Amino acid sequence: MVCCASILVLNARTYFVAPNGSDEYKGNMAHPFATINRAVDVAQAGDTVYFRQGIYRVSASTPDPKDKRYDYICHFTRSGREDAPIVFSGYKNERAVFDMSAVRPEHRRVVAFLLCADYLVFRQLEITGVQVTQKGHTQSECIRFERASHCVIDNCSFHDGMAIGIYMIAGSDNLILNCDSYNNYDSVSEGGYGGNVDGFGAHLTSAKYTGNVFRGCRAWWNSDDGFDLINCLAPVVIEDCVAFYNGYRPGTFARAGDGTGFKAGGFGMKLNSRMVRKVEVVPCHIVRRCIAYKNKNKGIYANHHLGGLMFEDNIAISNPRNYSFICRKSADENIDVPGYGHIVKNNISLRPYKEGYDYTDYDADKCTVKNNVTEKTMKKGKTPYFDIAKFDPDVCAWLHELIVN
Repeated sequence: MVCCASILVLNARTYFVAPNGSDEYKGNMAHPFATINRAVDVAQAGDTVYFRQGIYRVSASTPDPKDKRYDYICHFTRSGREDAPIVFSGYKNERAVFDMSAVRPEHRRVVAFLLCADYLVFRQLEITGVQVTQKGHTQSECIRFERASHCVIDNCSFHDGMAIGIYMIAGSDNLILNCDSYNNYDSVSEGGYGGNVDGFGAHLTSAKYTGNVFRGCRAWWNSDDGFDLINCLAPVVIEDCVAFYNGYRPGTFARAGDGTGFKAGGFGMKLNSRMVRKVEVVPCHIVRRCIAYKNKNKGIYANHHLGGLMFEDNIAISNPRNYSFICRKSADENIDVPGYGHIVKNNISLRPYKEGYDYTDYDADKCTVKNNVTEKTMKKGKTPYFDIAKFDPDVCAWLHELIVN
């Protein structure tokens, strides 16, 4: 078996795709394919697909036979392996931009990339212009994890459309790394409220889907939340991420959806809701070394969770409430109570909209609360434990400008 696996890796192929290519070509560097769908048809475990710089304009979608609400543009069903993932990447330092703005199936939700396979890697790709065509309660998504594990989305961006950047419902051990989601606003559904367009969302439908991580990602000017974990049944880690200007229409401060930077849990407030009935063990999500700046609503938020969450080494600046740790009383009682079971340590709060709205809505006797500071306590000489060197240098410079100015 080991010999066979080695032979497969040695036989791995490299394909190229370019805006001026043709799907009738061989898919090599001199004669590249034209579409990602053609590359997906041929790529096997261990193969790499390189995309040349440029804009790939997409005009067609396919109805999802398993979910009649959706059309998808590219369906990934062939898995790689742990030692031989299938890689879809921009070539060298080039970036490929997939423009989905012409895909407008009537009365259907749109998914650009539908992931139903394991051990896939995506790098240096952009998805833009994903549309919404329904006026009721709906959503579209750039990348949907339908049944996908051990995948990596690295240095990709999702922008200037009407869709959620990453939407994860099933799969384990996926890493979303150094990705951006920005300028996304649904002006069509629900009167243009924009309340379903988050930057990144994990809403895992089973407690078995563990090990999913968002690391080094940024979300800004999304019309709903930056990061959203509502109705998520398995623990998720969000670390070294930044959320700012969410809850507004892109490029403005015109109010739109909820507008929380990091919505770190919760199962809604409807009594005996479908998701609450599925909760077996309340997941403890982790938000650490993150920055929430000037979101419309909360900076970092427990969102009526049914138990404790971990918040450590974060900075929240200029949100109406920088931190809100409110919980739901129980699975059977949709009553707000001060947060319980949380671990809240080494956080910084600066300049909330109202005095005293630094750390709110928690029961200190039922939480572990340690070494959190506000602007007032910092001025009194209390030094927070916070290793700013762990952040990307560009983020550090940006944060310094905020604090100084």
